[in-house]
Amino acid sequence: MFYIVLFTPIVLSIIAFILNKKFSFFVLKLSTIVYLFLSFFIVYLFKIWYSYKLSIFFSNYNINFSNYNNINSLFILLIATLAFLIWWYAVYYFKKEFEHKVIGFSRLKQYNIFVNLFVFAMLFVASTNNILVMWIALEATTIFTTFLISFYGVSTSWEAAWKYVILCSVWLTVWLFWILMLISSWLTSLDFNLITYENVNPLLVKLSFIFILVWFGTKVWLFPMNSWLPDAHGKASTPVSAFMSSILLPLALYIIFKLKIIVDILLNTADFTNNVLLAFWIITLVYSGFILIYQRHFKRTLAYSSSENMWILALALWIGSPLALKLWLLHLIAHSFLKTSSFMSVWNVLLEQKTGKFEKISDLLKNQSVSSKFIIISILMLVWVPISPLFISEIWLIYTLFIKNIWLTFIVIFAFILIFSGMLINFSKLFKKKDGTDTKLIKENFSFNSIFTPILVTLIMWIWSIVSVLFIF
Repeated sequence: MFYIVLFTPIVLSIIAFILNKKFSFFVLKLSTIVYLFLSFFIVYLFKIWYSYKLSIFFSNYNINFSNYNNINSLFILLIATLAFLIWWYAVYYFKKEFEHKVIGFSRLKQYNIFVNLFVFAMLFVASTNNILVMWIALEATTIFTTFLISFYGVSTSWEAAWKYVILCSVWLTVWLFWILMLISSWLTSLDFNLITYENVNPLLVKLSFIFILVWFGTKVWLFPMNSWLPDAHGKASTPVSAFMSSILLPLALYIIFKLKIIVDILLNTADFTNNVLLAFWIITLVYSGFILIYQRHFKRTLAYSSSENMWILALALWIGSPLALKLWLLHLIAHSFLKTSSFMSVWNVLLEQKTGKFEKISDLLKNQSVSSKFIIISILMLVWVPISPLFISEIWLIYTLFIKNIWLTFIVIFAFILIFSGMLINFSKLFKKKDGTDTKLIKENFSFNSIFTPILVTLIMWIWSIVSVLFIF
């Protein structure tokens, strides 16, 4: 039954390849239905495997990072659920782009093929304990998303795709070198469950962790390996941007911490890995805070905001207490759904107004009332203002960090203020009246058969997930 889950995207990709390009919309709708049933099927599998136990991801809050049936199952469920929601949205998304003559059937066929392969690669990453297979699967996500970033075929799209594939390919070589170092120093098996911890060379282990962080940091968007992400999000189609930001980044972060635990065991201490991780994360957070203020485009702003969410996830895992792990689950789910709804909401404005720049749009609440309301809800929840349920958990994590290191806490709070201000200042520009703009008045009506329904369901799924985490686990 597990292989049914894993190879369903491959089957959908083959169907998209075989059928004529004029059946592209049929394949898109078919994929939506299939991923809906796949999500229910995964939940059904969980009930079988865990005998109807609700606590399927945490057993007494002790995470076993080498066990497939714990954290991996959470990522598999999130990938399938987000695939359904994003495919549902993509049906309306590409229909509108057809109406505006942005794409044709050939481009849609290309999307159907590579996006299903992208989902397959992510499922493979989330379901393997083999280091080499994990590396191959994560690099497969790079290859498939390269074709999706260059989807529109314009010069800027190709430029973003080349930057993405070159940066990730360079660090791929670095990661392969790390594997060779591990084999020469202490690695007796490629399976996490079969690794032994004898005859360890501490220096090689420390160097190997640096290489781990550098390569996987490219995927997680750590400074200075982060130059690809804003361009990739700005030029890719919105469903792809939503998928990459909502789940691919947290998946790479999870792998870093999975390998971190092994390195900590080898070194008999977590001090080295903690210090290295904190240095990278603090620099990334401060850099994102400063550069986010000067952003002028919707999607680039949302891309830079991912650094805050990734840092909170990293902080929760770094603290490692039972409550911190519960908050990690809370933030992982919240980030996945809220980032998806944010990308969906801003795209409606981008397509109708023919621009994604803040300065060129005026009085959006009046001109696109429904889209504006979804943007306001998604952004306010995403930046964790006091009305957001995540505000309490963020404050608790900052308080815990304050106990551990007061000066580090001040730096983090400063960076959070920069990110918070940048997000609100930039998106507030959409709702101000400005002279010299050509903002169109678009009549938007909410109905079940509309592009707004998947966004609403995504927000409902977020609320339901938060309630589940708080009251079940």
